[in-house]
Amino acid sequence: MLDEKAQEPPAIPLVPQIDGCSGNDGLAFQGAPGWHLTPPRASVVETLDGTGATGLHNFIAQQFSMPEGISGRAAGAVMGLINHLPNRRAIELLDIGEQDDVLEMGFGPGWALKKMVRLARGGTITGVDRSPTMFRLAQARNRAAIQDGRLKLIQGSFETLPLESASVDKVLAVNVLYFCSPTGAALAEARRVLRPGGTMSIYATDCSSMRRLQFIGPETRQTFDLKGLEDFLRKTAFGSDQIDIQMIWLPFGFRGLVARLCKR
Repeated sequence: MLDEKAQEPPAIPLVPQIDGCSGNDGLAFQGAPGWHLTPPRASVVETLDGTGATGLHNFIAQQFSMPEGISGRAAGAVMGLINHLPNRRAIELLDIGEQDDVLEMGFGPGWALKKMVRLARGGTITGVDRSPTMFRLAQARNRAAIQDGRLKLIQGSFETLPLESASVDKVLAVNVLYFCSPTGAALAEARRVLRPGGTMSIYATDCSSMRRLQFIGPETRQTFDLKGLEDFLRKTAFGSDQIDIQMIWLPFGFRGLVARLCKR
């Protein structure tokens, strides 16, 4: 049996930080001096030549979009580390209550599901993900909650969510927006299943960091900076709702964007 406590990445507190380049307020890691300023070393992908670099680059991006097989399991482990702090911040913005019904779009290896099950003790949690590999990992990690009927996992599409309209109070989507249709169909579905007054929390890595992390490939349909994310959200089904976006700082100078959408 897996020791899940031992596997969960350690929590690192976030503190306010000013971006000296753009003036945007953000969040940095407490206890990690210099991490928000130091750029990462050159990517391994960048040291390869020509076709080899492109092939590896595309393979990495594809595995983060649709993890499959042994490589997909490895990608899932990396996701757990990369998404730990974004998940924490995005879940905080949802302000999940004990009776809330919550949907996660793109649950990956299932760490956020585990956290939300504890928060919504009297509600239900539903997870939708395209990847069979992630489905199996999340299922194993959250077996008790599934057996108790508090968590339901579905393998399916974000653009056609298999849920009733106005059936959930909160929606979480971390690092999935890049792989959704630029038409905003996935967000239209998210808004459809939200109850009036419900909240959606979205995290996306800033496009400058995406390029440095070599996460952009054929499966990546769109990337965002702060203004680009706001412009995109204003054109979706949430356009007339309350939209708040803030920047957070990740280790090694990487940036993330967290959006809170409140359905009127």
